[in-house]
Amino acid sequence: MLQSATPTRKPAARRRASRLLGLALVLLSLALALPAGASAFISTGGGGWVKQTSGTTAYLRGVSFTDATHGWAVGSGGAILATTGGGATWVAQTSGSSAPLDAVAFSDATHGWVVSSYGTILATTSGGATWSEQVAANTNGLSAVAFSDATHGWSVGSTILATTNGGATWSEQISGTTTWLNGVACSDATHAWAVGGWGAILATTDGGATWSAQRSGSSSEELVAVAFSDATHGWVVGDAGLILATTDGGATWSKQSSGSTAYLKAVSFTDATHGWAVGSAGAILVTSDGGVTWRAQASGTTAPLYGVAFSDATHGWAVGGGYPLAGVILATTTGGLPPAPSGPPKIVKLKPPSAKRGVTVTISGTSFGAAQGTSSVKFGSKGCTVYASWSDTQITCNVPAKAKYGTVKVTVTTTAGKSNGKSFKVKR
Repeated sequence: MLQSATPTRKPAARRRASRLLGLALVLLSLALALPAGASAFISTGGGGWVKQTSGTTAYLRGVSFTDATHGWAVGSGGAILATTGGGATWVAQTSGSSAPLDAVAFSDATHGWVVSSYGTILATTSGGATWSEQVAANTNGLSAVAFSDATHGWSVGSTILATTNGGATWSEQISGTTTWLNGVACSDATHAWAVGGWGAILATTDGGATWSAQRSGSSSEELVAVAFSDATHGWVVGDAGLILATTDGGATWSKQSSGSTAYLKAVSFTDATHGWAVGSAGAILVTSDGGVTWRAQASGTTAPLYGVAFSDATHGWAVGGGYPLAGVILATTTGGLPPAPSGPPKIVKLKPPSAKRGVTVTISGTSFGAAQGTSSVKFGSKGCTVYASWSDTQITCNVPAKAKYGTVKVTVTTTAGKSNGKSFKVKR
């Protein structure tokens, strides 16, 4: 499965440092507002993303999964974590390094690589049982790494490095730019893309023998991460909710409406339609139509998320951390969607039992579903348009503006069926 790389934040990039300082101050104020021993992690109330126990205090920057069970996460202080159970348990691996590890890529369950903003490259051929350092010259730091198979890969940062022998040797490739590169992705051994500051997008169709600039249309914006599902369909994310997309290998790029102002730090696509992007303040965005529409998903955390990986359209992980939170790993087995209702919904009580149009009504019962999704409430033949809250046992919504006066039946409809009708009087 193709993986997008998670970039580091180069300290020398002053405007990025300024944004991060602002974020740190926000998180600090949040921490000071919490009671002693409290966590800023907020329960999603049964949403599609759940917190996994990482067992580390490291800030996690990158994540890679080769299937629904085998995965790795990396972060500060040389931290490498691994799981063979989809994240049910995470085990620390010995990296042999104290450098901040910023990105990880595995081509299969045994072959993997990790890079650092300090220029470190680590590799394993044993799934992480042992890690060894690989040597690369002419680099002042690396942000991201991507491999198409066990031998062909690229790493970017202050330069572009490439290998055709699994990292036994790394060689510098001519990028044609002096811009720091934040992210890299490849669809096969010949097609690769790199993105960076000032809207830079570079591409190669010959394994990196030549790199050419592509027109992003965002010359003043920071491009942070890139993902390609095949040689033609790709996406780039960046500052202030920026998402760019291409369907022709980057010959043309167009902006997509993310509906978010989050600093997006990572992106992952499993095919040409299903994708996720993560970023600041726990932001998670999802699309099921190639980015024509993006929707926010509840992550349940305020921590910045730096990495995301999906092994298929339902199994995914996001990692991050920032003061006062650390070692954040979120997982989903539903593509980030709330679990489906356990059975047909049932209404037990309406409070109040009568009210005028526009008044808020609380509907209590069972099997409404953890989140609204495509579910709905009707007062007679008129559906609610204003919802204040939705949980498996309680819905709060307003009496529809055009609900029929007099006694009507209130019903809840979910993917599991339609509820019983509960009588409600719409007052004049």
